[in-house]
Amino acid sequence: MGNTRALLVTAGVLLAALIPLGPGGTALADPLPAAGPARAAAEGKTAAVEPGRIVQEGGPLAVPAGEEGPVTTRLTVHLPPGTTGRLRPRSLGFRGPFREEQGRPAQLFTSTCAVNGGPFETCEWQSPDPDVIEETWLTLYLPDIQVPQGASTVTYDITVDVPSNALWLGRLAGILELGDGSGLVATGEVVFQLLPGTPEASDRAMLHARDRDGVLWQYEATGLARPLLKPRTRVGGGWNVYTALAKPGGGNADAFGRMVARDRAGILWIYEGTLHPSRPFAPRERVGGGWNVYTSIVGLANGGLVARDRAGVLWYYEGNGPSRPAFSPRVRVGGGWNVYTGITSYGSGLVARTADGRQWRYERTEGVRPPVPFTPRRLVGGGWNDFTLLAGTGTVGQEGPSLAARAKDGALWMYGAARWGDHLQYTEPAHPRRVGGGWNVYDLIL
Repeated sequence: MGNTRALLVTAGVLLAALIPLGPGGTALADPLPAAGPARAAAEGKTAAVEPGRIVQEGGPLAVPAGEEGPVTTRLTVHLPPGTTGRLRPRSLGFRGPFREEQGRPAQLFTSTCAVNGGPFETCEWQSPDPDVIEETWLTLYLPDIQVPQGASTVTYDITVDVPSNALWLGRLAGILELGDGSGLVATGEVVFQLLPGTPEASDRAMLHARDRDGVLWQYEATGLARPLLKPRTRVGGGWNVYTALAKPGGGNADAFGRMVARDRAGILWIYEGTLHPSRPFAPRERVGGGWNVYTSIVGLANGGLVARDRAGVLWYYEGNGPSRPAFSPRVRVGGGWNVYTGITSYGSGLVARTADGRQWRYERTEGVRPPVPFTPRRLVGGGWNDFTLLAGTGTVGQEGPSLAARAKDGALWMYGAARWGDHLQYTEPAHPRRVGGGWNVYDLIL
């Protein structure tokens, strides 16, 4: 880090009513002694010189937690008269209750720093091992700063970039102190306020829809409350050669997920994700024949498939990721699934609708390949015959998995996960929000 030597901004998390400053605004660690004349004054030799002020221009920095990228704050250091030479930062501030299961908060931060308008270089965040210290310090290391001859101010420019899973940190506040060889030269507060941003593409769903001309379209979730989906983009034509489509693994906006497609001859094909949303699928590969025995094929979030045969027996195919074959030999789940007019993935399991419009929820059991992959069904509710198509998706808003439902008038509604206290409950979809109209142009949504 070049001449990066000592600390910054020790930031503690001030979620609501976190650890305050001490009386009079003093911090938790011992401050630097007064520098130069101020230190001499403390010894009874000369008049005291007050330390300079460090001002965060524009106030606290709003940091979007998501894919927006870095934002920048400027710290202007107003120096006492006659300050010269090199200044070294030392931080005092707050301790945060970072729990062991949340790991080391510093790993969530990426920062660069520039001194006096110079080039940006990497600045390091650190936090001790949570296994060792329960109340750990969160610290940003800043470089030393050289005071130009005759200057009354110097500056730090600091960029901060965090992912969406850093949002729990909330408000970070710390005290930055700069000193010379003899003591304190300037001090001031630095505040970073983490706010909801756009979740990363890997955490946002991609909804697909096939029109009646056989063109496949994709709708990327915004991750925001409004709008829920971005305008559609074209994947390609010719998809009406298939009688069934499914997405094992769900599929996200980063084009990581797979698509499987059954043609009229009963051959199942797989399209691997490319990680390039503008061309989301690689050329198809053959999985195997004989898939016309199934009346329904559904992709699961874990990368597997379930398929219902004409006798009403449901079969489970475990996904093998990038390995070949793409799926392991089928395992029998059970019979009686012909009571359902539709089966749809939702969360890690399924929802299934009966002819009277009632919808039932099957949750996945624990384990990689359990002999019984689903728990006994639970009733979600009635009235689901108002919808002509249902499709399970990943995160569309910011509430976990969602269920897309097209009404008879062509309006698409999105049902997010139900919330109970601080936890998301995936046992039933709730909180419907209208996406928009015109979805009757599609014969398939997934």
